[in-house]
Amino acid sequence: MSISGQNSGPFLGPLEGKTTVFRLIDRQSNLKFAKAVLGVLAKDGRGCSLLDLDAFYSSNLDVIAADVTPSALERIDIVIPELGAEPDGVLAAIFRRGHDRPLLIDSANTLFQLLGVGNPGSASRKFTFFISALSHWANSNGIPVMASIYDRRPAFRRRAPRSVADAFDNTVSLSAKAEGIAFRCERGGAWQGGLFFLPFEARQVQAHEDGQGDKEKGDSKVKVHHA
Repeated sequence: MSISGQNSGPFLGPLEGKTTVFRLIDRQSNLKFAKAVLGVLAKDGRGCSLLDLDAFYSSNLDVIAADVTPSALERIDIVIPELGAEPDGVLAAIFRRGHDRPLLIDSANTLFQLLGVGNPGSASRKFTFFISALSHWANSNGIPVMASIYDRRPAFRRRAPRSVADAFDNTVSLSAKAEGIAFRCERGGAWQGGLFFLPFEARQVQAHEDGQGDKEKGDSKVKVHHA
């Protein structure tokens, strides 16, 4: 399910220098989002760093990276924090990956929980500091920082005045369809009119629906680091 004939600029350009969180409904929508974004990042050429807190990317890499070329895979670093790792150490590990590489975090929900281990009352403060540091880093280096977040709020509370997503510069909702993914910027500024659509190639859509794909491309060339 690769991106159909688009370079990375139109999608990534408006996100450069900002932190953006993408609202997901379920694991299936995360899978489609991951394939789409990893495809865009592969076209970008800089590679990327992945803070894989849920081991979602590493455990599903054959599917997520099925359409990513081996050379692009070599430019992807997956960072997995060690159990009990301190937030400062995780940030340092991310920053060491380079100052020109987009960063993808999966997921913001787990990051919030991890920062509250041992002292749940401090989770909000630590999370805000963590994302603020990433926002400054993104702005200073002109790179996009993107995070996924599972929307756990009941439908009748979707407009709650404060949520974990508010720590980010942009909040984007998405709708994963068979033909592509529609993005809508709910808060912040991204894309003209706040809307963007990433279409999938018809061949890749059919392969995904049939449970087939070029999985041999998703080999072990991705580097995994423990922070």
